[in-house]
Amino acid sequence: MGTSLSKWSLLALAGVLACTNVDFEPASHVASVRILAARADTPYAAPGDTVELEVLAADGRKAQPAPMKIFWIPFLCVNPVNDLYYACFQKLAAGGGGSAGAGAGGGGVGALRPGVDLTPFLPAGPKFSVTLPQDIITSHPKVEGADEPYGLAVVFDVACAGHVELVELDQGNPQSAPLACFDAAHHRLGPDDYEIGFTRIYAYATRKNLNPVVNGVTKDGASLDLAAGLQVAPCTAQRRANCPKVKIDVVVPDSSHEIHEGDVDKDGTPQREQIWASYFLTSGAFTSEARLLYDTRQGKISGSENEFQAPPETGDLTAWIVVHDNRDGAAWVQFPIHVR
Repeated sequence: MGTSLSKWSLLALAGVLACTNVDFEPASHVASVRILAARADTPYAAPGDTVELEVLAADGRKAQPAPMKIFWIPFLCVNPVNDLYYACFQKLAAGGGGSAGAGAGGGGVGALRPGVDLTPFLPAGPKFSVTLPQDIITSHPKVEGADEPYGLAVVFDVACAGHVELVELDQGNPQSAPLACFDAAHHRLGPDDYEIGFTRIYAYATRKNLNPVVNGVTKDGASLDLAAGLQVAPCTAQRRANCPKVKIDVVVPDSSHEIHEGDVDKDGTPQREQIWASYFLTSGAFTSEARLLYDTRQGKISGSENEFQAPPETGDLTAWIVVHDNRDGAAWVQFPIHVR
C-alpha cells in the first residue's frame, strides 16, 4: 500500500470521517507536491518474485521554480521490527545496507552521509522494480494470530522539487524519515515542495491479491470521456451551497471484489475485500474525500457517487480518483475539469 509520511495521514472511509470546528485544508485539495498513491503490480507476491512498483504523484503548486521529480530509494527493507516502516530508518540513515534487487538501477545509496546530493544514485520516474529475497517468509518472526506465515518488504519513494539528501535522524521522533528535499544551494525545502512515501509488499507462499480495476468514471450516471474531461460552469452564487453539483462516480467491476483469504465471520463464511475510492483535485471541492464502493458483507454499495462543486474562478483543473482495497491493492484514474 502506498502511504505518504509527511503532510497527510490516510483518509478515513466515507461515513466515518469526523467533523470538527477546526478550519483546515481538506486532504483532497492538491496545492503542493503530493504523493497520492502507490501500488505494486502484485500486492501479494511470492518469495523471489520481481515486483514492479508505481507511484502517483502530483504537483499542485501555483509557483513551480523547479519541477517535481519522483525518486526511489534503492534499499529494500525486509521484515522490519514489528512490521513498522519507521523501523527501517536506522539502517537507511546509515546509507542503506540492503539492496532493492533487480531493477535497482543507480547502484545503491552506499555509505553516503548528510549534505550529499543523492540524485546520481537514485532511480527516477514513476516506476521501479524490486526482487524479493527467497527467505522473506522464513526470516519473518512468527506473529501471534496470523493465519498464515508471511514476509514484508518496504520501499521508500520521494516526490521532490529539487534533489534528495540524507539528514540526521531525529532521535525524538522515530517516525521522522532521514531524508529531505533540497534546492541547488543545499537549502532544505519546505513541506509544499516534497513528500516522502513508502510501499509495503507482502509475501505469501500461495496467497494472491490483484489490484482493483477501474473501468471508467461517470458524470450524473453517464460515462465520462476521460480525455475530454468534465466541463462545468463556475460557482457564482453568493452562497456556495446554492451552486449546482455534479455527481461523479468510479466504475469498479464486481470481479475486483475478491475473497479476502483468511478472513471469515463467526459462522466461518469467507469475507470479501472492502473497496473504497479517495478523491483529489487541484481546485473546487468534492462533498466527500472518500466513498465506500464495496463492503465486506453487503457487496456493492448503492449511492456511492461523490458530488463535485466548481470554484468561482474559470480555468482548467485536474482530478484524480484512487481506488483502494484493504489488502494493499490500488488503481487510479485522472481527468481534467474545465471551468468555463
